[in-house]
Amino acid sequence: MINEINIIDDNIKTCCFTGHRPKALPWGYDENNLRCVSLKSKLKFTLESLIVEEGYKKFISGMAMGADMICAEIVLSLKNIYSYIKLECAVPNYAFTESWPGEEIRRYSSILTRADSIRMLSMNRVYSKRDLMMRNIYMVDNSELVIAVYIDGESGGTKNTIDYARYKNKEVIIIEP
Repeated sequence: MINEINIIDDNIKTCCFTGHRPKALPWGYDENNLRCVSLKSKLKFTLESLIVEEGYKKFISGMAMGADMICAEIVLSLKNIYSYIKLECAVPNYAFTESWPGEEIRRYSSILTRADSIRMLSMNRVYSKRDLMMRNIYMVDNSELVIAVYIDGESGGTKNTIDYARYKNKEVIIIEP
């Protein structure tokens, strides 16, 4: 069972992540693919620039397979250099991982155990697209910046999150995989 831990500080510059799941990424689950390695490098460079040059200290991951967990792991690796940065995991509900492969559940659990805070957005124990949408709204509403791993023209949750962020006048950085 995941315990909810909330650390809120309105004076901290915050960035959240949205992005495609493995099935929509060009490399699928093969993160050793050169395109994925290149994406990770771009993301790390972007995050490090945000930390050093822009003063971002908090990052929120929606914890979906694919781009969300890749971004969360990069933040965790950067904590070894910038110990003051924080990772919040925004989890839609308790049923979020119920149909995931075991390896992805272990990865998810590993990230949660190393995160600075976990926000459980619904106590539902059944999968719900509404909970995913509410998680995305929460992340955008609590961030100044959204980093999107997004293939232009694709529909779905990532596009909806980008559209919502723009509606809320949030800065959006799109990194194409």
